[in-house]
Amino acid sequence: MIKNIIFDLCGPIITIDLNLLNNKLFEYGVKDIDNPYKKLYKEGVTKEFEKNLISPEEFCDKVRKVLNTPLTDVQIISAWNTLITDAPKEHATLLKRLSKKYNLFLLSNSDVINAQFFRKYVDTELGSELFASTFKRVFFSCDLKLRKPEPAVFQTILVKEKLKASETLLIDDCKKHTEGATFAGLNTIWLQKGTDISELFDSKGNIIYTATSPLM
Repeated sequence: MIKNIIFDLCGPIITIDLNLLNNKLFEYGVKDIDNPYKKLYKEGVTKEFEKNLISPEEFCDKVRKVLNTPLTDVQIISAWNTLITDAPKEHATLLKRLSKKYNLFLLSNSDVINAQFFRKYVDTELGSELFASTFKRVFFSCDLKLRKPEPAVFQTILVKEKLKASETLLIDDCKKHTEGATFAGLNTIWLQKGTDISELFDSKGNIIYTATSPLM
């Protein structure tokens, strides 16, 4: 029986578009790179930052080096926070309803810049009570120094919150993340493109099982 649900933030709850981030970097002067974010990801810069292994200043230095750009810290941080496209208020309503039936948690691969921005954005668009009271606890990878899909990040949350893996469900739009959670013993739903989190629950908040998003 599921008693706890861990939600991913970007995808299931708010919508992001990395092309917006790339376009802002282009606007600021990045040249000769088709996909700046992808290049930073491949170089391991984003992973380091999401695990809080480098400071914001070191991150900006690495961005300048990898992208071969003279952008200022202010420009880089501005671009880094230019990625949210939508935060449906229906999601806040659903989560508040689910919080009466389940213990809800949030787990996001986010660096300190994005984490701070996401908190402010959600407070403004979906209400300050969403993070403050709807979720039992909010976890960002930069705080844990662990990131999905590492099984250790899920095991850490289980220990910190005294949860049973068999009673805990992860809802995430990244297949690799659900695979890591499954390895840690959690139940998972891979939220595939085109599916909204509202489609995973009936009117009473019960989890709907489907062939495309099975409860493992």
